[in-house]
Amino acid sequence: MSVHRQGCYAEFTHPSLKDAINQNNISTLKLSLLVAEFAQQMAAAHEQFAKEVQAVIGTFRRKNNEFKFERPVDSPSSIQKAWETLLHETEMDAQAHLDAASLLINNVYKPLEEVAIHKQSQAHKLNNFRDKFEEMLQKVENQIDNAEKDYIVAYNQYEDCHINKSMLYNAHNEYIFQLRASNRSIDQFQIAIPQVLEELEEIYIDTSNTINVAIESHALLLLTKANEQHRRFEDLLQICRQVNPQLDISYFVNALNPECAKFELKHHKFHPLDGTENEDCTCLCQNQLIIDKSTDMALLEKRALLQREAAELTSYITQNQDISHSLVNICQSKMADMEQCLSMPVQHHRPNKLEFFYKP
Repeated sequence: MSVHRQGCYAEFTHPSLKDAINQNNISTLKLSLLVAEFAQQMAAAHEQFAKEVQAVIGTFRRKNNEFKFERPVDSPSSIQKAWETLLHETEMDAQAHLDAASLLINNVYKPLEEVAIHKQSQAHKLNNFRDKFEEMLQKVENQIDNAEKDYIVAYNQYEDCHINKSMLYNAHNEYIFQLRASNRSIDQFQIAIPQVLEELEEIYIDTSNTINVAIESHALLLLTKANEQHRRFEDLLQICRQVNPQLDISYFVNALNPECAKFELKHHKFHPLDGTENEDCTCLCQNQLIIDKSTDMALLEKRALLQREAAELTSYITQNQDISHSLVNICQSKMADMEQCLSMPVQHHRPNKLEFFYKP
């Protein structure tokens, strides 16, 4: 099994690798700015969403206050409590989005932007230092090449005529000076450049760590917000489970005036017409229908009309019963899905589960 060797920038002092190292650092600095921009735009989205939700909450609070004045009596209502709790928890969720926006700016966007600007300036200075050092080293190399050439020329001239001894010695000394200066520059280069590379490596490490901390802060912020949101709406579900319409009716009835609670209706009595002593009118003295040839047609029409009305009413009742059953089944299915979602452990929640509540 191969073991990965831990490398470092200081091992790669060759000038041909300079651009690759710089590009690697630049990409990390750009990533820092990219994550910062993402946090900034997410903060703006959270803030905009929160303001839109707060506007909706304000509208429905006014409607709710108007609605409460329409109630005949002010009695306790469990369903009214559930509704007002939904308004309150939604408002708190909007405030949580505002808090998230502020934290994203202060804990993610600003630190990343500041570290990117500072590290870019630091890396620029280090690269300039290396560039100037390499230029100086190249200049020294050129000088020693020239000094060596002059030294060789002076030596050849001395061999020819033996009269340029001072020129030879001066050329020799100049060559020695340039040789030592070049070697000294090389020694300093071999010491300084690894240090420069170490500084560049620290820039990469510091920037990466800052980005990582920022992403962790972003994730922790969203997790905390989701946990708090879960707790609030779990409390709302508990209130919903305690809704008791029959108890609400009891409170409402007790708040009404019990003295006029029951309204009794009396059956109408049959009152025969006056002057029914005539034998032809004796049937008018009885509380019964008169069925003969003169009334057959009218009674049949009345019967057909009542049958049609009965059939229409039966169809209407059946249709509404089917709709009611469908709505009940849908509500029960939604409630089962809701309870299953909320009963899951927090660590198993995914964004698509959290979309059940509110998204920025």
